[in-house]
Amino acid sequence: MGQMNLRVKDERLALIDRAAEIRGVTRTEFVLRASEAAAIETLNERPVIALDDEAYDAFLAALDAPAEPNDRLRERFARRPLWER
Repeated sequence: MGQMNLRVKDERLALIDRAAEIRGVTRTEFVLRASEAAAIETLNERPVIALDDEAYDAFLAALDAPAEPNDRLRERFARRPLWER
């Protein structure tokens, strides 16, 4: 089992203690629940895409394939850059 030690200003500790008391849990349990919820939220912000081997190979092939210019891209490259105008 891991361990975590924190140094916390008295004002923050009092705030945490008040909230823990309202929830009816210990300070440790309150902090663990809050940090776990924040960790889950953060991890959920980054989507995970799972692919089988065939789909992964197709994905890599698409990344490696040269891009085919379209009319809009050709038009953009035909314009002189701002610094040359």
